[in-house]
Amino acid sequence: MKKYITQLKSVLLILPALLIFTSCDNSTSSDDHDDHQDPFGVAMILNGVEIAKQENGEVTYNEGDHLELKTGEETNIINIRWISEDGDRFVPEEDVYFLEWTIDDENVLEVEQHEEDGKWAFHLKGVGAGETDIRFSLFHVDHSDFTSLPFEVHVEAAVASSQITDDTGSVLVRIDKDGSVDNGLTVNAGEASGSHIIYLFDEDGANVSDYAEEMELEFHIDDESLATAELTEIDGRYAFILTGLQSGETNFHFEILAGEHEHEGEDDHDHDDDDHEDHDDEELVIYESPDISLTVN
Repeated sequence: MKKYITQLKSVLLILPALLIFTSCDNSTSSDDHDDHQDPFGVAMILNGVEIAKQENGEVTYNEGDHLELKTGEETNIINIRWISEDGDRFVPEEDVYFLEWTIDDENVLEVEQHEEDGKWAFHLKGVGAGETDIRFSLFHVDHSDFTSLPFEVHVEAAVASSQITDDTGSVLVRIDKDGSVDNGLTVNAGEASGSHIIYLFDEDGANVSDYAEEMELEFHIDDESLATAELTEIDGRYAFILTGLQSGETNFHFEILAGEHEHEGEDDHDHDDDDHEDHDDEELVIYESPDISLTVN
């Protein structure tokens, strides 16, 4: 009986210690949980405005029902903020958390993230005309703690049609949206033409003015033994002067390329997607004309 009482006293002495230890352990876990808010949504912030967000299980946009870009257009910096259950916007401070994204069609849209942007910011860039979806994930070490619903992005062609005029403004060649060409150009052997000015038009037929400040021109003649081209600019548009070398017939076409965006530092995003890296090194073609006939008399 005395032995039983001694054992009971020992158990009663140990129980408070266990309760204190358990209480401390639970308190630490609670603190850790408070330090790591759980995301229930996400917001995209551009120029101080939430342009799109997922909150309460619904995706909404500041304007319309999708995000919109043009081919070759790169947005200003977009900041990501995760949304907690009570609506607070936050980003985790620990290094083990980072941002990932998935794009359904990378021929339409790409994400650019530069060293100076930080890991919770990026730029969207229109690659080709079309529609696609993008999703964002909050990764913790090697797994996603949260993946958003899809955000819809439409990319419109910055240039849909074009014209070539002479220096008086008379239209020499029209190229419609379908790529149909209504005429060709001529030049005499041993002579130089006047200036031929390239006019560009968007999907709505609006004249794209001063595009030479933001875009680049490449010009190709199939048979350079017949003619050459000198490139220039007139009133913010690209122009070219043809020089005939010898009689014959050939074709030429031109490409409008997106101007380069200057960013300090290298891309620090951790994607291992080789196709994505290769695409960054390519010049983005905004518009490519069909073949246009060239006759040298």
